[in-house]
Amino acid sequence: MIITLVTATIEVEPGWAVGAVTHSDPTVDRDILLDAAERPWVPGSALAGSLRAHLRAARPPADERLMGSPPAHNKAEADRSIASPLWIVGCAFDPGDAADGDTVDALEIAGQTAIHRERGAATEKSLRISRLAASGGCLTVYLRHDAANGQPLSDADLKLISTWRPAIGRDRTKGSGRATLVHLKSGIIDPATSAGARIWLTQDGPELFTAVATRELICSAEDHPWLEARFDITDGLLIGDGLPKLTSPKAARRDQTSAEDGRRPPVARSRQRTGRPLIPGSAWKGIIRSRTEFIIRSRYGEEAACQQQTDCCTCVTCEVFGHQGQRGLLAFRDSYIEQARVEPERTHVGIDRVTGGSRDALLFQTQPVAAGQVVLRIDQLGDVQPWVRATIWHVLRDIHDGLIGVGSRTTRGLGTLRLADPPSSLEPVVIPSLESSAEREVTT
Repeated sequence: MIITLVTATIEVEPGWAVGAVTHSDPTVDRDILLDAAERPWVPGSALAGSLRAHLRAARPPADERLMGSPPAHNKAEADRSIASPLWIVGCAFDPGDAADGDTVDALEIAGQTAIHRERGAATEKSLRISRLAASGGCLTVYLRHDAANGQPLSDADLKLISTWRPAIGRDRTKGSGRATLVHLKSGIIDPATSAGARIWLTQDGPELFTAVATRELICSAEDHPWLEARFDITDGLLIGDGLPKLTSPKAARRDQTSAEDGRRPPVARSRQRTGRPLIPGSAWKGIIRSRTEFIIRSRYGEEAACQQQTDCCTCVTCEVFGHQGQRGLLAFRDSYIEQARVEPERTHVGIDRVTGGSRDALLFQTQPVAAGQVVLRIDQLGDVQPWVRATIWHVLRDIHDGLIGVGSRTTRGLGTLRLADPPSSLEPVVIPSLESSAEREVTT
């Protein structure tokens, strides 16, 4: 039996997580899988779905031929099922120098909250705390193909795998799990021969793949965003940084010292990753989805967009941005703020609504990003209709015109962004599936 061994090297961007059931920290709603060394861990099953989806999109589809039959729904399908000849034997993640020897500081805590569609403020009891990898790294994936018919993995199949755009873990539509296939090596071994048996019996684990997979293939996966827009920060930007006291022992000691001092008020800082301020993809997605719903309602009536906070799943907005039972068609990347200028803390105090004076114990500070540039990048995960791009450009123009802000404290002068290259004209929002209902309403 001829065996093909393949080694894939994948560069993983920061801000990813493969989910785990929370045991050690009850304050974390969604935890991350860790290995014995307390480093983020990626099991082979976390990549199998992404690889199968890539093979399914080929013409002709190669998912069942290379990765076996999908789960059977009845006995007849089960009798025709075939096992996968392509195995994901294992994965090894190396965070590189980003963790700086401190595995705890390689993780970060991020908080997310739902926004009420009518009030525009945070929805009660919707705060969700997640732990994720703060640094990227290199993921080595080991694959094995057993040729049941005596034929090894063909060059066409290897070329198809070389165009794979892997995705890791959860929250793909919010900028997490982005990865790039950078190296692919393959090799053939036949344990029935004397030379193959010698290597097979004397090598094991990663050393076996190193000895056999020596033929390097060129990876040709393209990575072009579906939409890209550059903004300048004009009035400051503040997006919460979650719960820093849970992120690392250093932050916990800093917060404890500040509390014992008793004179320094709490400081709301902009969210950062590896020392760089950013706008998370979840913030972009929430803003753009909310404003898209507003535009659709203004164009086609109240019933054209989501009618409830959860379990809508039927409107065109849910079709594009996703819902509890289906992933969205767009992925919003995290946007790092370039040339960021962070000013000293600004001190604020709460005002008593009865006396008009300051209230006790309500002194606090903020430290927004005063200026900088940020690039919004959106990727396409499925077939997107033309009206979606036109609508999103209307949303971006509304941000540019100051009709909506980004981040927190937008009613207090923060969150104003300006497009570096605003479009001279915009296409009208025309949704074919809603045009007939709009015509009937006008006729009535």
